[in-house]
Amino acid sequence: MIKRVALIGIFIAGLCCGAAAQNSTSSPYTRHGFGNINESGFGQSISMGGLSSGLRSSQFTNPANPASYTAIDSLNFRIEAGIGLMVSKFSDSEGKDHLLDGNLEHLAVHFPIKKWVALSLGIRPYSIVGYNSSYQTTKVTEVTGDTLVSQYNYTGKGGINQLYLGLGFRPWKAFSVGANLLYHFGTIEHNSAVTFNKDYSYRTLQTQEIRVRDLCANFGAQGTISIKEDQSLTLGVTYQFKSEIKSEASKTIVTTDTTVLNYDNNFDTPHAFGMGFVYQFNRRLLVGFDYKRTLWSGARFFGEKPFEDVNSYIIGAQYLPDPMSRKYYQRMYYRCGVNVSKTYYKVNDERLNKFTINAGIGFPLKKGLDPTVINVGFEYGQNGKTDNGLVKEQSFKGTISATINERWFVKRRLD
Repeated sequence: MIKRVALIGIFIAGLCCGAAAQNSTSSPYTRHGFGNINESGFGQSISMGGLSSGLRSSQFTNPANPASYTAIDSLNFRIEAGIGLMVSKFSDSEGKDHLLDGNLEHLAVHFPIKKWVALSLGIRPYSIVGYNSSYQTTKVTEVTGDTLVSQYNYTGKGGINQLYLGLGFRPWKAFSVGANLLYHFGTIEHNSAVTFNKDYSYRTLQTQEIRVRDLCANFGAQGTISIKEDQSLTLGVTYQFKSEIKSEASKTIVTTDTTVLNYDNNFDTPHAFGMGFVYQFNRRLLVGFDYKRTLWSGARFFGEKPFEDVNSYIIGAQYLPDPMSRKYYQRMYYRCGVNVSKTYYKVNDERLNKFTINAGIGFPLKKGLDPTVINVGFEYGQNGKTDNGLVKEQSFKGTISATINERWFVKRRLD
């Protein structure tokens, strides 16, 4: 009983800290739109490239497809928590730079209500903004022949957090459906300043601020086909409605005068749908593929529609040699994955290619089919390039998460 109270206390404290925490990044590309959109899952999914549509496990939680919640053992109570640390390398025509950032990746609980119904509650970042960049231009004026130096400075911070409450239902043995109610909240601030070296020149300051408090939902379904006694194929689909964001937003422009523009309900999160499959052999080998399309072209940002649709492709795998072996390395989980897509925004009229390569290991703390597992993941990501006035961003990210499985719902016999 004391252990259960302690675990619940840790979750509640972590949830409060997660809600108050400021997400951290140093990417200059988070200057665009809502910043970097977080599409990674929890400990298992992260190391598999974000595989989620057909991912279904009694050992790990997968909030990206709420239909998977019903896979949990009817006696289990689960807590998922993770943090990440990222080193980013930025390269352009003028040089290189390195920066270090860290984030809360996720925090969630997951437990059954009935044998055919399960619930999950958690928090994770939806988008992350953080940058501080500058550059200069030099021009000789035609009238006086003076040299005019223009200094451009861009800074931004904040992000949107996502609190979710999800239910999964299993109306038939091999088929499940589910839904997540999503609450988005947070503040994003973008600032830009242009200053000049001549007294007769004015400076321009611009600030954009978005304060989000909004509800939306996503849905999922999964069906499992038995191929042989020890082989199965799980097919999954997900869908998220386009949602008009209830927000308070303003844009302030300061030149010789100050102009303030206020925006109400001129922001959207996009329609998104995904599909995929996971092939499972003898609870040991998982191999899967995901396709996801996000319709960013229909989403408004400050009353405009500046974005492009995104197609994402994911391949992921997990191998567990023998969960009951006496040899510890055979009870470890070995994972890998690749994720390929493009940015939803344009920079210098060009969309950027994005990809990540993931790998990870899960360290079980005991024998059995549903042990507590410490998940360690590694990710190499690349975005952008060094020509056309762009910046090449390379990131090296490490994550550590805990999947705590406890038997809470065992009925005790009295002698």
